[in-house]
Amino acid sequence: MVGKIIPLLPGGARGTAVLEADATRELLAQAHARAASAAGRASAAGRRAVNREKAVDHVARAHGATRAVAASDSTRDAAWHAYVAANHALKATFYAVATADAAVTVQDAAATALDAAKAAAFAPDDVTVANAAAAAEEAAALASNGAYGAPPIVTIDRIGHQLSTN
Repeated sequence: MVGKIIPLLPGGARGTAVLEADATRELLAQAHARAASAAGRASAAGRRAVNREKAVDHVARAHGATRAVAASDSTRDAAWHAYVAANHALKATFYAVATADAAVTVQDAAATALDAAKAAAFAPDDVTVANAAAAAEEAAALASNGAYGAPPIVTIDRIGHQLSTN
């Protein structure tokens, strides 16, 4: 975790320096990982689509949102574009061919990931919300992998709550 030094706090013979956590880089990286996973889920669903034209449109939009996350320089923009990617990944699942049970499982997991991504989009600097979105995205990727055999199961790094001593 990267930190920034804030001014010395008054109150003693010697001042106290405080290192305030700045998780911006980690939030940006995690948003990109979530968006890339969602785009992978959309691609997996698109390959098994009944209506390829509509599914491919959602796949392309999910990948476009992932590129937008990579180009983002603010956590707000990155979190929003990750939400857009999750939204299109969910929509792509509606066109995928799978057994009824698998389809429900995938769509439920995708909807949960979408809700978590939405929460992260509205609280882009909240590490706890971002970590919950990462967990939901991992669960959605796992459900997609179980139904379609793709995308590969991913692990999205969680943002730590401790400062490094280095």
